[in-house]
Amino acid sequence: MTYTPNSLVKSFNESATLTIGARAKKLASEGKSIINFGLGEPDFKTPDAISKAGYDAALGGATKYTAVPGTPELRSTIAKRLTEDYGVSFLPEEVCAANGGKQSIFHLFQVLLEPGDEVIIPSPYWTSFPEMVKMVGGVPKILSPKGPRLKARELSEAITPRTKLFILNSPSNPSGLYFLEDELKSFADVLHENKIWVMSDDTYYALVYAPQRWTSILKLKPELRERTCVIGSSSKSYAMTGWRLGWAVGPKPLVDAMIKVQGQVTSSPSSVSQAAVVAALTSENHWAAEFRDRYSKRRKVVLEALRAIPGIQVPEPEGAFYAFFDLGQRIPADKVTSFCGDLLENYGVCLIPGEAFGCPSFARLSYCLDEDQIIEGVKRLGKAIAEWRA
Repeated sequence: MTYTPNSLVKSFNESATLTIGARAKKLASEGKSIINFGLGEPDFKTPDAISKAGYDAALGGATKYTAVPGTPELRSTIAKRLTEDYGVSFLPEEVCAANGGKQSIFHLFQVLLEPGDEVIIPSPYWTSFPEMVKMVGGVPKILSPKGPRLKARELSEAITPRTKLFILNSPSNPSGLYFLEDELKSFADVLHENKIWVMSDDTYYALVYAPQRWTSILKLKPELRERTCVIGSSSKSYAMTGWRLGWAVGPKPLVDAMIKVQGQVTSSPSSVSQAAVVAALTSENHWAAEFRDRYSKRRKVVLEALRAIPGIQVPEPEGAFYAFFDLGQRIPADKVTSFCGDLLENYGVCLIPGEAFGCPSFARLSYCLDEDQIIEGVKRLGKAIAEWRA
């Protein structure tokens, strides 16, 4: 009997970033020179002190199941870390640790959305947001700003009686855009007035570049506390992608529902990873700031290199580690995806086409590479653009 995908599998697309990234890794394994700007994965190794904490935990016998939402120590540590960084009080019982931020996002959608509920997703967006909404029967409503930055008026106009949730991702993947305090306050006013839930995806909150400083929408509008879920992860700020540890923090009834679902799906996250993340998030931690400073230097290199290519427009990322740039003056929007395929196969450079993020004329470059690779990769990109023939 031949397998036929069911209606759920047919309803959403596979991850473009993982698919293209896998192709780049395959080419590299075959001995080809590949500069991989595709995956959003730090090239730094996990700091030794963090790895040692996981190692010591394993040797000490911490290799059993834990409580579904994580150990009391981990939940307390996450609550304390966010309380210090956000200026908003969080309690351990409001925390559910999971196998990465992705799992937390999916469980939030599972417990919050009914079939037909609309979720407002500003463009450009992380590629998995709309697909996960579809997976639970929700309706992704893509909000494309008329200018470079979303306005509160545009958010207000997008709200309908079916709107259940607004996704706030700042700093953003893929653009690195960071919403300023007055922008966040204006969004918060609209959301509070319309009684809309908020998912604040704060995966990159520790990677905001000076002169900006991290501010949570909850600090600006405490009234949103009862209907906001904060998503976080150890992956990006602590170079812990393979440890697979993320979290959701929100009102206890919501978190309890997520714990109920998680208990039937995966149970607890890795006990060893939990011990390592406790070490990463202690008040003495300094790694996130050090990584941010190194990314800041790379940001300068990549911006200078990209802006030297005629016709390439690159907004300056205010956070995270991505450059999201418009190829429209050199490559037709409907050809960018095929251009990125040609770029990988024939020039050995992996970029993610903007179609995956709702902006077809753009491409995303992750500068999680050393400076020599960045310079060489952008040099190849410039050559490919100059030689491109549709």
